[in-house]
Amino acid sequence: MALVIDPNLEMVPDFAGNLYAGICADLEAATNQTEDEVIARLTEMWNADHNARVAEWNQNQEEEARVLAEAERNEACTQQEAKAEKEWLEVEKKKPKMNSFDHASSIGDFLTPRPAQYAIQKLTNFEYVELWYFSLEGCKDALKSSRSVADNDLSITRTDDQLTLRPTSAFKASKVAMADHELSFSIFLRAKNLFLIQISKAKWPQPNINALSLFFWHLENHPIRNNSNIGDMVILMYASWVHQDWHDHLKHDEGFNIGNINENLIQTINEELWDKVHSRTWNTVRSQSQTDTE
Repeated sequence: MALVIDPNLEMVPDFAGNLYAGICADLEAATNQTEDEVIARLTEMWNADHNARVAEWNQNQEEEARVLAEAERNEACTQQEAKAEKEWLEVEKKKPKMNSFDHASSIGDFLTPRPAQYAIQKLTNFEYVELWYFSLEGCKDALKSSRSVADNDLSITRTDDQLTLRPTSAFKASKVAMADHELSFSIFLRAKNLFLIQISKAKWPQPNINALSLFFWHLENHPIRNNSNIGDMVILMYASWVHQDWHDHLKHDEGFNIGNINENLIQTINEELWDKVHSRTWNTVRSQSQTDTE
């Protein structure tokens, strides 16, 4: 039976005391020994049994310590393996993945133009970027720039708490980029189509994509384009200003529905542009008149 109390804490009984007086007297009579001899014999027997129990106790303690140490080592190994596996999974998760493909498919009949990395990065960050980058000229400029950038022309950026090398072109705006109101209306319409495709690829929220789609549809079909000689200019100016302002409001969590066209603002822009046209015409006439007088 396993010991439950440490025998090292036990003390030698007082065999010469009153508690053992009767036992000692019986042993003296039975063995014909003196009292001192009986006490010495009892003490010797107790010590022998005590030493045996101490040895058993110590052995049990050593075994328990060994088992505990082994269990702790196993637990430490298990934790280390779990930590290593977790770290490996994190590394694997952050590694670039190549998707599979449909073996029966082929490339389509038309290739979608690819905008500059700068514009794609802007969309990834949900930031405003000019529609020019999604025009045919903008995509051609991106292709030309990507060919001219050296392989070692890289910049450091932080992504998911990791430093990443990216082409410098991803952070530089094109020197020939144009504001939306500087585009021709036909280029504006084609550019917004690719823009809507790219924001969908960039995982923009669907309500935002829907609002922008409605925004462009209303502008493309606005009656002022047919009722004013500068209707396209008015729409382009409205699109340029409102699109930027929408992003500014979103950054401050004050977003409005860009799909709701503000007719008062369109009329204000129309009047301002007509004032500029009249002023420019008057200056031209006056300049011509002064030339004729001379």
